[in-house]
Order: sequence, then C-alpha cells, then structure tokens
Amino acid sequence: MEMIDRYIYAVTQRLPEQQRAEIKQELQGLIEDMLEERAPAGQASREDAESVLQELGHPNALAAQYRGFDRYLIGPLIFDPYLTTLKIVLISVGIALTALFAIEAIVKPQEILEHFTSYLVSLFSAGAQSFCWVTLIFAWIGYRQQQNSTGPDGMNKDWKPADLPPIPDMHTQIKMSEPIAGIIFTVLFTVLCLYSIDLLGIWRVSDGGRTVIPFLNADVFQGYLPLIWILAALGILKESMSIIVRKRTGKMLALHIMVSVATSVLVCVILADPAIWNSHFIQQAEAAGILSPGGEGYDTIISMWNRVSEWMITVIGLFTVLDILSESYKWYRVKASAG
Repeated sequence: MEMIDRYIYAVTQRLPEQQRAEIKQELQGLIEDMLEERAPAGQASREDAESVLQELGHPNALAAQYRGFDRYLIGPLIFDPYLTTLKIVLISVGIALTALFAIEAIVKPQEILEHFTSYLVSLFSAGAQSFCWVTLIFAWIGYRQQQNSTGPDGMNKDWKPADLPPIPDMHTQIKMSEPIAGIIFTVLFTVLCLYSIDLLGIWRVSDGGRTVIPFLNADVFQGYLPLIWILAALGILKESMSIIVRKRTGKMLALHIMVSVATSVLVCVILADPAIWNSHFIQQAEAAGILSPGGEGYDTIISMWNRVSEWMITVIGLFTVLDILSESYKWYRVKASAG
C-alpha cells in the first residue's frame, strides 16, 4: 500500500544510512502485524492502514525512538549529504591550491621554496576553514530542520497519514552533478580570490620570463574578503540544500532565487568600486608591449577598460536572470509532470 511505503520512507530517511534497511524491514513487519489484528491477511482497507499509522505516530517521533537520542551536531538525515559536501569541498580546495602552486612555480621559479612553504600552510589553513564552514552550514541546516519538525507544525496532534509527502520520483530529482559542479566552482572561485587574485590578468611570456598584468588591485581587494566568504557560504548553502533535498520544489526554487540575487548584488557591489581595478593596467600593458599608443584598436581598448565595471555588472545581471529563468523552467516542468 502506497501510504505505508510513504510512511516507512519518511521514517527511514531520518535514520543513519547503515540502519535504514534493517529498520525498514522491522517496521514493515510491525505494520503487517498491526494490520492483521484489524483485518484478515491481505484484506486490510485504507482506513485500517491510516489507523495503524496514526497509532505509530509522526514519522519524526518514531525515527527519534529508533535513534534513541537526538543530540546531534549533524543529524542522521543530513549526515551523508554532509560527508559528500565535505569531501567535494576538501578535494576541490586541494586541487585548486595545487594548481595555483604549479602556476606560481612556473611564473616565478626562483621562489619555488617560498611558494612550496606557502602552499603547505595554505593547504592546512584552507582545509581547516573549509571543514569549519561546511560543518557550521550543516549544523544550521540541521537546527532549522529540528525546529521545523518539533515546532507547532512539526509533530502536532492533528498529524494524519494523508499528510505524508510522496516518495521522490527519480525523474524529478536533481542530478548530483549539478550541486557538485556548483560546489567545485564556488571553491575554485573562493580559493582564487583568497590566495592568488593577482594571477587574474593578462599573461605575457618574453625572454624566457613570465609576467602577469593583473586586472584587479590586490590591496583594495583584500578589504572585500569578508564578502567573498559570505559569497562562498551562500553558494555552498544552496548546493548543500540541493544535495539534501534532491528534488525541485517551490521552496528550493525560492532559495535558488534568493541566493542568486544576493550573490549578484554582492559581486556587483565589489565590481562597482573603481578602486578595485588596477589603475595602472593600461600603463603596464603599454610597458609590456601589449598595447601601443595610437595603434590599431587602442582607443577601443581604452574605452572598454574605462567602462569595465559597467560591462561586468551587465553581464552578471544578465547571467543571473537567465539562471533564474532556467531554474524556474525546470521547476515548472517537474510541477507540470507531477500534476
């Protein structure tokens, strides 16, 4: 009976993964025994099933009884997504820092020992910070879930089996590749901003040496690092919720829109500051021989550089709108197929 399957799913999803199969089997046997007390085997009605499930109580309460205790920093319902997210973040941080170390060693090979020392320190500090941030984010998610489940609407006396959500359809679930790609991009962006923002620029190889003409003023950019941390936290929060929920819902769409808009606003605040850009970029490009005063396209490049903030803000705004429209369309298709 579908209602019983939904109830068992709701209970087992709130348990540690290694316990789910055993408790699922145990719970199925318990429900069958309770149904046989009300009707002959195989003749139980929907009303009998509702009566049994009503007697067993809210799925959250029954899951808590199976667990035996509720004092978790990261609850069993989100522990597996937590481990998945943590692994992705730590691996991405390691790969990103290793890539930056390799690039810096190529650009300045004479300082390779200093780069290697900095690389090891960065691995430790970035790994520790990543662990703390991911743990804090999931602890907050777990706290909110616990508040919702034990609040006035979580396990109230008016709960009915008909309130059970349907078992997720595999065709409507969010592909794991989407949040994984989002987390990797967020980590790479954060690592670049925190450790090697000066590598973002025009590269030039001449006389066996390599130079980088940065787009941004690293000293001014340092003042915006708190915003970078906020951007990283928002990005990981959104992708973590996708890993936990694994389906497109109205609430997930609302979260996606809020995070996307907030992220775009914060990025635009940073880029709108004229001091964030390298004020000597044109002169450095001329000195490196990349630009020639009076040469072909010189005036066009100067004009584009002077309006770089406007161009970047426009591109980010357009990308945000397209992203929200795309996510809304995916949600609408899922809703239409379900209806």
